Amino acid sequence: MDKRIEAITAVQKRTAQPPTGKGFLLGVAGVIARLAIAQIAVNLLIVLTGVGLINVAFYIYAVVLMLRFMQRFVAGTVYTLKEETLVLQKMLGDSTTSVIEIPLGAIRAIRPVAAAERLHLYYRQVTAIDPQARSPFRARAAFAASLLSARLARLLAGAQAGAIIGHAIVFEESGALRCCVFCPDEAFCDALSTALPQAFGLDDRAQRGEKTTLWARALQRAFPALYPYVRPLVDEDALRQAREATARRKPDKKTDSKPRDEASGMDQRKRRRRKA
Repeated sequence: MDKRIEAITAVQKRTAQPPTGKGFLLGVAGVIARLAIAQIAVNLLIVLTGVGLINVAFYIYAVVLMLRFMQRFVAGTVYTLKEETLVLQKMLGDSTTSVIEIPLGAIRAIRPVAAAERLHLYYRQVTAIDPQARSPFRARAAFAASLLSARLARLLAGAQAGAIIGHAIVFEESGALRCCVFCPDEAFCDALSTALPQAFGLDDRAQRGEKTTLWARALQRAFPALYPYVRPLVDEDALRQAREATARRKPDKKTDSKPRDEASGMDQRKRRRRKA
């Protein structure tokens, strides 16, 4: 049974942007450094385990790393808004590398996303269609540093922690919330706001529930403006009541010290009289 042909409402095509000389050299240096570290780790594992087939993992990692490098500097994107479906495509030359089709009825929210937001905390799967929509390295380093120090996390993220890197599409699939990050232009945003007036611009963080994990609390301390819906691991009211109960159980040192001092003084006078 053929699918009904849907009318196309809006289309956005983004070709791969040619990298600068500095950016290309840094990208190549990063690939070489990762491959060198991976090769050292694989060699150590082969020596420890004696299993030579572990070297296959290195070749698989190298292929994946090169594909990501090509997608970053060569791949383009195509966004197509239809009557009932939103189609997001990654293009590598003339071939399509990946396609995400989202029914408009399944979309819960479309909102801007900042560089220091870690969407993986809340959604089962997060897909970055446009390479520019991925969190930069400084933000990813700040994620890990937030477990150690909120100040260190802010220092690593820098002033660009709240910079908008794209838009996040939150949609429901198989009973779970998923997220897709892309970079629509102004015209495509207008088309989305017309097709989805209730979802476009909606802050889904108020609807997905509060988080209580240790990592969520660490990120909330580092970037409170980006994580407003995080519940403390320990309830503040329960903690206050526990402190009050503990304070009531402790004896008053000022009142108890006087009788003890008086009793000790009386004992010392009795001993002196007996010796005399």
